Amino acid sequence: MYLKELQDLGISLKGNPSGDVKTKCPQCGPTRKNKSDVSLSVNVNKGVYNCHNCGWSGSVKFKPKEDYILPAKIDINLSPKIIDWFKGRGISEATLSHWKVGESITYMPQVKNNRKTINFNYYKNGNLINVKYRDSEKNFKMVSGAELIFYGLDNINELKKVYIVEGEMDALSLHEAGVYSVCSVPNGASKGNQRLEYLDNCWRSFEDKDEVIICTDNDEAGLQLRAELARRFGHYRCKYVDWGDYKDANEVLVDKGAETLRTIVKSAKNFPLEGVLNIADIWDDVLQYNENGIVNYDMNLGGSNEYFKLAMGEWTVVTGIPNSGKSDIIDQICVNIATKYDFRCAMFSPESFPYEGHIKRVANKLNETNCTNDQLNGTKDFILEHFYWVKIDLKNLTLEAILNHFRDLVFQKGVNICVIDPWNMLDHSAQKDHSYVGKVLSQITQFCQQTNTHLFLVAHPRKIESENGNYKKPTLYDISGSADFFNKCYNGLICYRNIGDRTDYGSDSVDIHVEKVKRKENGGLGSFSIAPDFDNGAVYKPITAAQKRFEAPKKMVEVVDLDQDETGVPF
Repeated sequence: MYLKELQDLGISLKGNPSGDVKTKCPQCGPTRKNKSDVSLSVNVNKGVYNCHNCGWSGSVKFKPKEDYILPAKIDINLSPKIIDWFKGRGISEATLSHWKVGESITYMPQVKNNRKTINFNYYKNGNLINVKYRDSEKNFKMVSGAELIFYGLDNINELKKVYIVEGEMDALSLHEAGVYSVCSVPNGASKGNQRLEYLDNCWRSFEDKDEVIICTDNDEAGLQLRAELARRFGHYRCKYVDWGDYKDANEVLVDKGAETLRTIVKSAKNFPLEGVLNIADIWDDVLQYNENGIVNYDMNLGGSNEYFKLAMGEWTVVTGIPNSGKSDIIDQICVNIATKYDFRCAMFSPESFPYEGHIKRVANKLNETNCTNDQLNGTKDFILEHFYWVKIDLKNLTLEAILNHFRDLVFQKGVNICVIDPWNMLDHSAQKDHSYVGKVLSQITQFCQQTNTHLFLVAHPRKIESENGNYKKPTLYDISGSADFFNKCYNGLICYRNIGDRTDYGSDSVDIHVEKVKRKENGGLGSFSIAPDFDNGAVYKPITAAQKRFEAPKKMVEVVDLDQDETGVPF
């Protein structure tokens, strides 16, 4: 029941209703001629709503995407007291004027009162987009509902080399030191926050940059932000500034002056070169690894967590005979990690065409039901934000082309998980000898390591014989093409559907065999059983032996030729 959550949205629900109800729409109802018209359909149990008049819809389970608002224009004149305060921080009046810093009396929710504030004004193409307010006690707020963009975005237009700092004061500090091509992230850095919505909103401003100098704070959150920005932009075009014993740019400016700050910034360091390891560059990472081990993530797929967890910078090959559920299980994994970790997923899945059907299946798993249009509308914004599909281009189905699309999505959207389903549908016409597969699989390894993503590669096996009408479980060495799939992958999963082994969910059971885990921190060899619940959106759930009831398969087949993919296209 989501009664309170729906009421918090302004939806009027009298009494204690349940199930489907009709009521007035809080969005369009007040302006309609017929004030009594109940145009809003609501399902209280599922927390979804849809107005048949204005189209307002959503789900309380998934945050709707709001239209941005623009802040009111404000006075940029500064009082002598504010100017003197900035001078104490090493910032001149000329710099303040260039950045259009202002002041105002503003309500600050932290103190529940009006306060005199410094206003850092955010512009894009000369238009005021957002404002950050700061009072004397270092309380901050931004305009509610306004777009998040980089502070100083207009400063970097048409420049090939840019500097990114962690706060407005640091941006002003670099300007004071004669570094003018500088911008700042809008909301600083916080541990574990890798969303970077502001980069989503203005990535085109950085698309043409040849060099990005990252000048985040010298603390754990700042270092995490540095790593994520470098992952998005690509380490090859990034450098970073090491503040030494200082926390940030403004501390250097106040203590050592503009010339020293300029020298430090202009002495930015390269990220470790690909293929060349400097132990000094990663020593802190060595200590962290020694203390905490590798960071990995639950797939929440039945008993999967006991045997296998995902790690970034790796790839997993998934195989199984036709109709074993490979693609559907990958969809379930992506849905699970998107909802639990706020990860974003990029899909290249030509066998799941058309896109409409694939999106529908993802929505079913999110809602854990066979969705109505109202429920689809309720999860629309969540899917828009967390799932991206690479279009099928029959003229260019090479692995290189697909990986390039994935790289763009890592940069623009911060994608964490990539899916190629299946390998057999790619263009392998460049294959000239037995070394081909090993070489292109090495490209996948390089991609995952460079972008710090995890990639799932679905690959069909070769010819599999049957025993008494049941196909034998394939191995990773049975994948069509080469034994390199076993040798090159970090992890290997096999999906095996037990035909006739019926479950309480009305479906066959599926065994997931973990046949390779390269890093012991991520798990070990073993198997677990799951099954799709078709009554609840084909959501995969764990099963036990007690939930199985064997029924003889209806059709006996002796041999399946898997030198062809599931669409019948020869490999």
